[in-house]
Amino acid sequence: MLEEESSGTRKLFGSLAEIIDCLQSGNLMVADELDAKLHPKLLRYIIELFTNPKVNKHGAQLLLTSHDMTTMIPAVYRRDEIWFCALNSSNASTIYSLIAFKKENGKSPRKDESYGKQYIEGRYGADPYLRRILDWEV
Repeated sequence: MLEEESSGTRKLFGSLAEIIDCLQSGNLMVADELDAKLHPKLLRYIIELFTNPKVNKHGAQLLLTSHDMTTMIPAVYRRDEIWFCALNSSNASTIYSLIAFKKENGKSPRKDESYGKQYIEGRYGADPYLRRILDWEV
């Protein structure tokens, strides 16, 4: 019975029909926090279904939000496919692409950099509350 399965397995089975339909029809699939409850390797496999032209014969696209850093690597995403969302000083959301991000030297991140590691280090922003939480600021 499905209710006896893990939440990740239930999520996968709940998403499979949409994934298959999207790939077969060439549509856009939008998934909020697709990584939640899924093993990182399974998330990567789903992403690779959309980037593999032998599987994705009709040009389907996957737009997802994720907090999973293991897929934030050049082998999974190009730099223009990674976008960040952050609050600005007016508390309005701002989105920006990794490729548009400029380092202190004025250059964009290289194709071979460890994007997930650098994101965790705070190099790309998009973590406005973390410092306040750690410093106990209001």
